[in-house]
Amino acid sequence: MNCFSKHLQRAAWPCLAVLLTACAAQPMPASTDLAKELKAFPAALPGHQRHVIELPALADESTRKLELIGGKAMTLDCNARGMDGGFEAQDVPGWGYTYWVLKSQGQVRSTMMMCPPGTEKPGFVQAEPLLLRYNSKLPVVVFVPQGMQLRWRVWQAGELQQAPVR
Repeated sequence: MNCFSKHLQRAAWPCLAVLLTACAAQPMPASTDLAKELKAFPAALPGHQRHVIELPALADESTRKLELIGGKAMTLDCNARGMDGGFEAQDVPGWGYTYWVLKSQGQVRSTMMMCPPGTEKPGFVQAEPLLLRYNSKLPVVVFVPQGMQLRWRVWQAGELQQAPVR
């Protein structure tokens, strides 16, 4: 490397630093415009409602999970209840995106205990829930049969621990 090229490299560093600082100061454009992203997904499925969940960006999303819970709100008593079905993944052809469909006939199973009068209360009977990776970069699109509801929650991992050898 000759003396002239070393001089050019030294002179270029301040310019490069200014350019990088200017780029860093600019807000990054949103990587996912929701309306644009949703165009890839089906707008409707026969007999289903479409739900869209937008998750906020987090510093470390690897420690979180999203739980999808589909079911029905109904009056419950002392009997244990559950619902048929669960979530099924569907791919958006050509996009590499996944959406979820709750496959359920809405059949509620129940124990048959005789309950004391006055034990009825409003409640929620759910199908098999689904845990997903937390990803704020894409909307979570879920189709649920008409007459059913979608509920969701975010789970957070505890501290990583070492298992003892025994």
